[in-house]
Amino acid sequence: MKKKLTFSISSKLFLITSSLIFILLVFSMIFQNLFFQDFYLNKKVKEMIKETKKFSELYSYQVSNEKLLNEALFRFEQDTNSKIALLSLDGKFKFLPNYDKNTDDFQTLTYFCAELINNKDLIYEVLENGKSKTTIFENAFTKTTKIGTITPMSLNSFNDSIIVAVSSMQPIREATDVIKEFYIYLFNGFLILGLILTLIYVNLITKPLVKINNVAKRMSNLDFSVKCEVQSDDEIGNLATTLNFLSSSLESSLEDLKQKNMKLQEDIEKKRKIEELRKDFIASVSHDLKTPIGIIEGYAEGLRDGIAKGKDINIYLETIIDEAKKMDKLVTNMLELSKLESGTTELILEKFNILRLIQKLIKKFSLEYASKNINLILNTDLEYCYVIGDSFQLDQVMTNLLSNAFKYTNSYNDVIIEVKTIENLVEISIENKGSHIPEYEIENLFNKFYKLDKSRRRSENKNSSGLGLAIVDRILSLHESKFSLSNTDDGVMFKFTLKKAEEPKFDEEYE
Repeated sequence: MKKKLTFSISSKLFLITSSLIFILLVFSMIFQNLFFQDFYLNKKVKEMIKETKKFSELYSYQVSNEKLLNEALFRFEQDTNSKIALLSLDGKFKFLPNYDKNTDDFQTLTYFCAELINNKDLIYEVLENGKSKTTIFENAFTKTTKIGTITPMSLNSFNDSIIVAVSSMQPIREATDVIKEFYIYLFNGFLILGLILTLIYVNLITKPLVKINNVAKRMSNLDFSVKCEVQSDDEIGNLATTLNFLSSSLESSLEDLKQKNMKLQEDIEKKRKIEELRKDFIASVSHDLKTPIGIIEGYAEGLRDGIAKGKDINIYLETIIDEAKKMDKLVTNMLELSKLESGTTELILEKFNILRLIQKLIKKFSLEYASKNINLILNTDLEYCYVIGDSFQLDQVMTNLLSNAFKYTNSYNDVIIEVKTIENLVEISIENKGSHIPEYEIENLFNKFYKLDKSRRRSENKNSSGLGLAIVDRILSLHESKFSLSNTDDGVMFKFTLKKAEEPKFDEEYE
């Protein structure tokens, strides 16, 4: 396969400019060689006819003023670079400028005049028509070609004389030779001019186009940070502006595409996690419902078959009722969490004293905590602390947190509730002493049905459904609360914030 030759724009411009100049010079040389001499000769002939005719019209019937005629003849020779004389019809000189009669010019003029006298037909034609005639002849003395012009003139009477003017063709040939030599210099000059024009083209056209091309190449590699420099208000400048606009549009579209792609990846990941949670949810619900159902079924069959007698019947019935309550609590929590996650739960915001709510819950849990010799302590310097929130939902948050603290606190330890204000927020923390949570477990505790006891042994934390912290998460998120779960030096602390409300003018009772 043949390799395709490539040229840069600069090379093409140089070749085109140089070719045009070369063609122009060639055509100019052809014209000069073929037509210039004839063109110049025709122009010279027309000029001689015009000048002799003009002379005839201006100085006819001026024979009495010889001085004027001599001066006019001299000026004619100076202006036309020729020799002139006034002859009678029989060939005698009437008026002739003063110059040396031994010169070649005088001899040429005399020779031409002698030929005219012998050419009666030419003289008769000039006089008869009253028009100038021109003839080309060879000078016998100088062996050069001359131009002779004959024009009728009236001195004493109408057309009684003729004007004879002779001009040399030597200047024409000399001019032609000079032009031929001049073309060498002209060609070199045009070559330099071509180089200069090429440099101008490079700066005005090639360089901007090369820069635009480089920008386009970087754009093809998805690099839209580079921009074209717009330095002219022409087609190239418009091209640069358009390319910059295209670059900005593509950059914006690519960025938008990246964002949408990231969002798509997040959605896919989210759906994947939801699917995993769904499977885990089904497995957890199946497990947590299967166990109490199995117990209820077993004890009910025992009653039916008469295995239980006397006091044992009450024990069987109490067990069945207890497991039914656990199932009811699990289903209730599941429905509550589903309601929170669906977004249908609307908070009933009000201003209330959070300390009253906490004191009521401490009283409620006092017997349960006392059963394990756990001290439930409220630590605060505040007498009143009003917040904005849904008191019913926050009651459930505190209940779940205190239940978890009780389940995961060993006997003879403390659970400390601390309430304090930070600017326009109220911070509430619950710390249970004596145990820690593995760090890798903390972030999973807010997932549904997640429990620290992986084996889900009912002997430990048998009242746990794994939904408590998930419900707390949703309720506090609806309150736009900042919350966290972390290990402390000697325990575990759950901390959350609520919006602080202005204290009323009088103490409101908590219902």
